[in-house]
Amino acid sequence: MSEISNKKTEKRMKILESAFSLFLEKSVAATAIDDIVKASGIARGTFYLYFKDKSDLLEQMIMYKSMESIKRLLAGTTQKIQEENLSFCEICELFIDNYIDYLVMNKDILAVLQKNVSSWLKALPNLDDEEIALYYIRILDRFLEFGYSKENAQKVMYIVIDLVGSACCDAVLYSKPFSIDDIRETVKAAALNVIKYGK
Repeated sequence: MSEISNKKTEKRMKILESAFSLFLEKSVAATAIDDIVKASGIARGTFYLYFKDKSDLLEQMIMYKSMESIKRLLAGTTQKIQEENLSFCEICELFIDNYIDYLVMNKDILAVLQKNVSSWLKALPNLDDEEIALYYIRILDRFLEFGYSKENAQKVMYIVIDLVGSACCDAVLYSKPFSIDDIRETVKAAALNVIKYGK
């Protein structure tokens, strides 16, 4: 990557991270572009080189943060899979448990992403992030070994990730209408049933 590309990437990331901090502190609605520009230490015109408006910034931030989140989640899950000889069902259960634990431990990210934790899936199959693409292919291969078609495997992975993320969001953030402890096992069972019967 050239030095100019690196600087552009760094500046874009600085804007995203500054906006994320402000969104956490003040909320998305209460944060103005001027606030983001000031926190980022950039000129207002520079903001528009990277983002059309605040909605575009939020959409890109959700994609970035969801990809960052899933990368950490997949790395931890993959490491445990390599250490132990797990069956397909055990791998799925481990992933779901780790996913719920990740949401509980990362309320700050969840507070901004809300029910958009699965946004990174919109980038499939043309995912630019090689690390996530590699994890995704490994998981997809496990589904194929379990007898899934590629299309059904992709659908089931999307449904499970979206189901768990959406169902757990309000439980983790607000304990409403149920706490995460109240719904954890039900969410796991529902997700595992999608996997079991999704062929």
